[in-house]
Amino acid sequence: MQDPIKTLFAECIQTQIAAADLLQEPLERAADLLVESLLHGRKVYCCGENLAHATSRHFAHIMLTGLSFERPPFPVTSLHADYGALQHERMFAQQIQAVGQASDVLLVFNASTRAPRVSAAMEAALSRQMLIIAITQEADNDISGLLGPDDVEIRIPTTNTARASEHLLQVSNMLCAVAEHRIFPQESDS
Repeated sequence: MQDPIKTLFAECIQTQIAAADLLQEPLERAADLLVESLLHGRKVYCCGENLAHATSRHFAHIMLTGLSFERPPFPVTSLHADYGALQHERMFAQQIQAVGQASDVLLVFNASTRAPRVSAAMEAALSRQMLIIAITQEADNDISGLLGPDDVEIRIPTTNTARASEHLLQVSNMLCAVAEHRIFPQESDS
């Protein structure tokens, strides 16, 4: 009988190897979009479906406070998740309708197969001519169909929600690190 802990580590490693091969190009495109938007004074809003919303909050936090070095804050906001709201299915969409502007960016996180709240936010973003970066997993059924030609999808090569969740966090850290190093290259050298 195989050790269940070793099996979990093996799954993590296999997903890492597959991600390293498949995600470089979409990560590069997402970083380009993020950096260009920030350099042009646009805002970035982020949200996540269910537990992925914690990654959204983490991303907003490190973009505001810095990940690798001390720097000015980037204008990134994690949308508020009020699951007790009367229209909780539209909670993210309502916030995008209230504050989103053309060419702002909506960054969405989803580690599962369904994302009704995130999908509604994406529809609101599209109606405002916003750009979208979506970090999803292979079995995502809701998000991919809403992306346009200028949007970016980073599709984590797994259908396992736990492995996808781990990669959501990793990708959020990578995007922040790349943005910091591109916008403040002199700081990243020290």
